[in-house]
Amino acid sequence: MSSWQAVLRKDLRVEFRTRYGVSAVIMFLLTTVAVILYSTPGERLQPSILSALLWISLFFGAMTGLSRSFVSEEERGTSLMLRLYANGESVFIGKFVYNLLLMISLAISALIFFEFFFTKDFHVRDWSAFVLQLVLGAIGIAAVSTILSALISRASQKGALLPILALPVLMPLVIATTDATRIALEVPNAVANAQGDLLILFSFDVAMVLVSYVLFDVIWRD
Repeated sequence: MSSWQAVLRKDLRVEFRTRYGVSAVIMFLLTTVAVILYSTPGERLQPSILSALLWISLFFGAMTGLSRSFVSEEERGTSLMLRLYANGESVFIGKFVYNLLLMISLAISALIFFEFFFTKDFHVRDWSAFVLQLVLGAIGIAAVSTILSALISRASQKGALLPILALPVLMPLVIATTDATRIALEVPNAVANAQGDLLILFSFDVAMVLVSYVLFDVIWRD
């Protein structure tokens, strides 16, 4: 087993044992949906509002669950062992894949909740565009969360720092995904209409993954 696969397997085993990340994001999604339902009883929600609410839920849900990837290593005292037995590239890839899997699980859960609780308003007209922008958004959030989680893991106020640092970096992604989601909810041929947003998302993902991969070893070791 390669080093990054060992890191991924370790994180998955810890998650299956504690269920911290999954429980945190599920509870956050349920709370968000409950607040929306209580605030808008019987009202029709436009696609622009639903897309914004969906990505607000995904962003803050990710900040709740993905921030633990390196913070938990420092809290358990296992970060030193990880530095000794795995190189920076393997740690980054393993943590990134773990965060991506958690982010995809969060996106699927959010989609199920929105489909169930907003049945009258939430209708995806182009699933190919919707799934594509959802995957691209998940990749970008996972990459940014991985590098920032490593950066703040030794700080005293770990939980509060990640959303503060991540929001300015992820703002282009959130804007593009919100607009792409709105288009996928409004028109059948959403891929053609959302080409600009999808190109922004693809470029953002490539840039963030490459920059995070290059800078990770310096941040992780120092």
